[in-house]
Amino acid sequence: MIAFTGSTKVGKHIMRLAADTLKKVNLETSGIDPFIVCEDADVEIAARGAVWARYLNAGQVCTSAKRFYVVDAIADAFVERFVALSREIVVGDPRRPETDMGPVISREALARVTGAIECAESEGARLLAGGGRPAGLARGHFLEPTVLDRVQHGSRLTREEVFGPVAAIVRVRDVAQAIEFANDSEYGLGANVYTNTLRYVMQAMEDIKAGTFWVNDPLTDNEAGPFGGMRQSGIGRELGEEGLEAFREPKHVHIDYVQERKSYWFPYADRRW
Repeated sequence: MIAFTGSTKVGKHIMRLAADTLKKVNLETSGIDPFIVCEDADVEIAARGAVWARYLNAGQVCTSAKRFYVVDAIADAFVERFVALSREIVVGDPRRPETDMGPVISREALARVTGAIECAESEGARLLAGGGRPAGLARGHFLEPTVLDRVQHGSRLTREEVFGPVAAIVRVRDVAQAIEFANDSEYGLGANVYTNTLRYVMQAMEDIKAGTFWVNDPLTDNEAGPFGGMRQSGIGRELGEEGLEAFREPKHVHIDYVQERKSYWFPYADRRW
């Protein structure tokens, strides 16, 4: 058994290697988790939840919300509040208690993230906040919490995982279109929805292919619940009963307490049915 958490590319490589000895694999790989904000959502609560879901650990969480599909009816209000809250995040030394968000993991990672921002702008997205180095932090791999509005679904930010503090906001006509876009992905690790309408919850939960589905409470862990992805986001589950079973091999044992000849054995000549 090989258990791995990392990129889809490396997960596929491990799976090929495991085939030579028929080892089982448990792979938790990449994700581009959608975050749907319905028209009945509380804008203040949804924006705060969205900021937490995107910028926790500088966006370097497998299940970070990365694609925000916001219904047009409340999009302006949501974006305004999201931008304001993103600017309140204290970026700095993660060892200090007053810090909300630390750096990305490396110089290479920072270059990839800033490159994705530049690409998004070239594709028509509007940079509303962040995008540069925070004031007072001349050293380290720091990036301001970044907000890109009017991102087009199908662009790079909605197709490739950006492992850093960059929020891609896509405005949608209605919840049906949000669900359609959210499900239009190669990946399926997690998904989020903010609404008080049970019909929206049930529709999104049924249609969107994702291993974990959060309603009004993003990135909440539960060790009793199975965790893992669908599609290009992995194979198998961790945690919960399903996670335990992934690391076990079932064995079937058949016992006959009486030693006797069976009527169906060879030879058939004296067989009695």
